[in-house]
Amino acid sequence: MIFRINKSLASRIVFYVLTFCVFLFLISLSLFYVFSKGTIEEMTYKNASAITQNTVYKTEQVLLTTEKILGNYKWLMEGNHLDCDSIMAYTQLIIKSNPEVLGCAIAFEPNYFPEKGRYFSPYTYRDDDSLISLNLGSAEFEYFVMDWYQIPAIIGKPYWSEPYFDAGGSDALVTTYSVPFYITAGEHRKMAGVITIDLSLDWLTDIVSSVHILETGYASVVSRHGTFVTHPNKDLIMNQTIFSYAKELESPKLREIGRDMQAGITNFASITFLNTDWIISHTPISSSNWSLAVVFPKSEMYAPLKRIGTVLILLIIIGLSLLTFIIVQIVTKQIAPLRHFANSALEIADGNFNTELPEIRTQDEMKDLHDSFGIMQKDLKTYIENLKETTAAKEKIESELRIAREIQMSLIPKIFPPFPDIKEIDLYAMLEPAKEVGGDLYDFFMIDDQHLCFAIGDVSGKGVPASLFMAVTRTLLRSAAPKQQSPREIVNSLNKSLSQGNESSMFVTFFIGIINIETGIFKYANAGHNPPIIMYSGGGVEMFEISKNIPLGLFPEHDYEEKERILSKTDCLFLYTDGITEAENCKNELYSEEKLINCLSLLEKAEPKESILEVARDVAEHVKENEQSDDLTMLSIIYYGK
Repeated sequence: MIFRINKSLASRIVFYVLTFCVFLFLISLSLFYVFSKGTIEEMTYKNASAITQNTVYKTEQVLLTTEKILGNYKWLMEGNHLDCDSIMAYTQLIIKSNPEVLGCAIAFEPNYFPEKGRYFSPYTYRDDDSLISLNLGSAEFEYFVMDWYQIPAIIGKPYWSEPYFDAGGSDALVTTYSVPFYITAGEHRKMAGVITIDLSLDWLTDIVSSVHILETGYASVVSRHGTFVTHPNKDLIMNQTIFSYAKELESPKLREIGRDMQAGITNFASITFLNTDWIISHTPISSSNWSLAVVFPKSEMYAPLKRIGTVLILLIIIGLSLLTFIIVQIVTKQIAPLRHFANSALEIADGNFNTELPEIRTQDEMKDLHDSFGIMQKDLKTYIENLKETTAAKEKIESELRIAREIQMSLIPKIFPPFPDIKEIDLYAMLEPAKEVGGDLYDFFMIDDQHLCFAIGDVSGKGVPASLFMAVTRTLLRSAAPKQQSPREIVNSLNKSLSQGNESSMFVTFFIGIINIETGIFKYANAGHNPPIIMYSGGGVEMFEISKNIPLGLFPEHDYEEKERILSKTDCLFLYTDGITEAENCKNELYSEEKLINCLSLLEKAEPKESILEVARDVAEHVKENEQSDDLTMLSIIYYGK
């Protein structure tokens, strides 16, 4: 895939566009998910709160109706002179008038009616379709100490009892509502008894069971002590409290929620039990001090979002596939001329400059490219023709330069040893031009049987002009030396000849010496050249004094100075051009005269050839990979004498 993308412009365009689209879709989907998640949470919490409040309202309606019934009868009991024989009729009337009531009792204080004895509590309860009335009070059933009587008597206000299961009676979940009533005796008001109603909680179970939130959400009611009054799990009803259930589930969080419900706090809470994350919305039922909780799994809250997300992802995949197809078609069509241009460019590269370019009808960048290709095609054709001519001319020049180099190198002696029959001297020389042809020169020859003439020079500039000036100088030297026996006369003659017609003002630094091989007398003249170096037979290296004479070819009337030395046996002369001492390395550091003398100091007993080759090696080590900037020329002569 990477190979195809790298090789195809269309693939890269499609890849980049689709990458941007995928990135854009991911950003949009993420923003949608975050926004939708918050909206769903808010709506679910509002729905749970509304369901909770609505369920509490329905429950309160039933409980308040019951409270209102006993409120009316309490007023009736407190406002009339009570006839003990008519009390039972009141209980029967309450049962008949309220189908949801299972039983009703009017329990009086001990000995309230002396004729009835200590216990008097008329009670009527519903048994299927019939009513049964009886007196609850007896030594075996001392109701004064029971919660439904004692608690409202102590607190002096109505009281809803904890729900209980009426086994052997209605076989239903029941709660008792107790209201104390009072009579006025003189200036004192005292409690006369308690009116109770036994209320079946089947209606509460029906109301709570009808609560549905999301798919598996449910509602549950707990009493003031935390006992489960209703719950989808029947085993929990009246058998466990929310606190015992929290202990069983090992959930401290559920215990905290139970305390909040006991305290009558309305709140939302998140909790994890039974390997599920739950949301609990709880609010109190103020009439009875019970609390209602609506419970639903958190995962179901986000189920619609997941379904929508799945649909969106499928739509995005389908959309991207369709977009890919459309983009591929469009891009392929738009860049099709580029393939033709590429093929045309290959043919042009193969030398077919007359190849036809693809026709472009649109006035856009493709048209500009077509016109540019056409101009390039014409220019290339012209350029190649010019290049062929230039190349041919260059090859001709290079060929001529090679011939010039061969001619130049043939002008200087290259056979060593040069005078095998002459035992008094030995010499060696080397010339390495920086270009095809150079301006350095050296020469040596016997003027007669006793005198060796040798010279070294460096023409100003490089290339062909310098090589021509060098050839002229060498020719003049060979012509003047046999006629003039003195180095001074020779350089004066050369200077006059080179100065005539020298409109380009070229010059040559020049050193010439003549040695009498029998006596060792060494005469020399230096026309602005580097001072030679002498390596004495007894040891030690010395550089000649620097010449004050000017180079040859500048002033025709200049008179040059001649000097003389006597060479001892095995004294060695070393002549060189400035290409040796001014050789630079990559740090622009010169080889220098000091390094040259140090190198020669280690070669005091060396032969001329060995000396020159060692100096050449040392210069190459100094220069290393840096390009040679000047001609390298050296000449070494050792004098053995008779």
